[in-house]
Amino acid sequence: MKLFTAILTAGLVLTTGIVFAQTDPIGKVDTVTLYVETLAEGKWQISAHVFNDENIAAIDIPIKYTAGIAKLKVDSVSFVGTRMENFDMKNSPIDTTGQMMRFGGIAYMSPKKPPMPPGNGEIARIYISAVGDKKPGPFAVDTTTYPPNAVKMMLVDENAKTIIPALKIIAVEKSEGKAETKKKSDK
Repeated sequence: MKLFTAILTAGLVLTTGIVFAQTDPIGKVDTVTLYVETLAEGKWQISAHVFNDENIAAIDIPIKYTAGIAKLKVDSVSFVGTRMENFDMKNSPIDTTGQMMRFGGIAYMSPKKPPMPPGNGEIARIYISAVGDKKPGPFAVDTTTYPPNAVKMMLVDENAKTIIPALKIIAVEKSEGKAETKKKSDK
């Protein structure tokens, strides 16, 4: 009986965390997916995708990244050819010392421009490289809170309702010239 109670309690604790991890008042749970690809030793690309089933007016995604003891820097962030390309405001402040950054933007600054419609696709590409003489370890990326105001990952719909999306991190591996995806983690 004690074993059953322990398993039940553990199950409730774990599923409660999953239920409260995402908040989406409309339809299916929106999802941010980070596809991580190793381009060469010490060089990575993160392709950020968003699934949303409502109009989105703003996006804010803070991330942290590591590669063992190696220092990393963000080489560039690109919104070209993505679902965010036509946003009125795009930003990507970078904290090189803390090895974290945030990216996102506001779809429109006036009512004449539409929000980002429901859909699924890439919103940004982030290029990161190791610097210095330390050999990089395995690359890892995750969401975080970003100082000074402890900004969390969120989407905002056109009625200013905050949506906390689910997060997926997927490693993209190349084999014989083809890119293949390998699911790394779900949050």
